[in-house]
Amino acid sequence: MVRREQYERLERHLRSDGRQRIEMTFAEVSAVIGAALPRSAFDYQAWWATDSKHTQAVWLNAGFQARPNLTAQRATFTKTADG
Repeated sequence: MVRREQYERLERHLRSDGRQRIEMTFAEVSAVIGAALPRSAFDYQAWWATDSKHTQAVWLNAGFQARPNLTAQRATFTKTADG
């Protein structure tokens, strides 16, 4: 199980990148957090939802929304207007 601290690595990565739109493969996200993503990240759009109750939704803290492509195993993080 991935701990909150590991997901926070993704938050720091997104903050430091500087781009408005960041595309990452699920493998790249796993490399950043230092652990494999759970199966639900590959199977359910809802895992990537904009819901601050989700432990993994650290992209919200960095001012991004996540849009997954489960088939391609990629996520696009887009800076929000208030981010």
